Amino acid sequence: MLKRLSYIALVFLLLMAGAYFFRENILRACATFLMHTDELQPTEALFVLSGGSYDRGNEAARLFHQGYCKKIICTGGNPYIELKVFDIDTLESDMAVANLKRLQVPDSCIIQLKYGTSTREEFDTIVNYCIEHNLRKIIVLSSLLHTGRVNAVFRNKMEAAGIQLILHGAPSSRFDEYRWWQSEDGLIAVNNEWIKTIYYWWKY
Repeated sequence: MLKRLSYIALVFLLLMAGAYFFRENILRACATFLMHTDELQPTEALFVLSGGSYDRGNEAARLFHQGYCKKIICTGGNPYIELKVFDIDTLESDMAVANLKRLQVPDSCIIQLKYGTSTREEFDTIVNYCIEHNLRKIIVLSSLLHTGRVNAVFRNKMEAAGIQLILHGAPSSRFDEYRWWQSEDGLIAVNNEWIKTIYYWWKY
């Protein structure tokens, strides 16, 4: 019995030592598991999911100016709560539109769909829009850490609807996704995304 306990303790210590030695690789994997991006190609339209309007808007404008899309469509019906401090009622998608204009994307190339308060609802909005306007190849842009969950929600049903999906992630300006544990913002973002990912696995 004592010999068996000693063996178990040794294995445990070796595992702990290995985890410590490879801690950065393990922590990095906790984030990269949440990411899924595709090789960029020119498309008919780029959809920017609501939330993170600064980072996502910056990346969407960059792709537009590089010729990857002819128009940018901002989705989402969630209010941008922080601006209520100034008695301003606006949506997260309004903020994305404002950022695109700031970055010299022409008004004629921006469309706003004020629908969707979750990834799932925005998916329905995007699919319906693509079918209505006969779009067959699109980019969907979200935050880099959000792309894995977007892929799980969007991919199969997009393909079933005859829509080719190119998924792209905007890097955060607040932290490095590949060294997220070095920042409080990174800790919160990875923790929240894992909770949401598990919830979506359970619900959908």
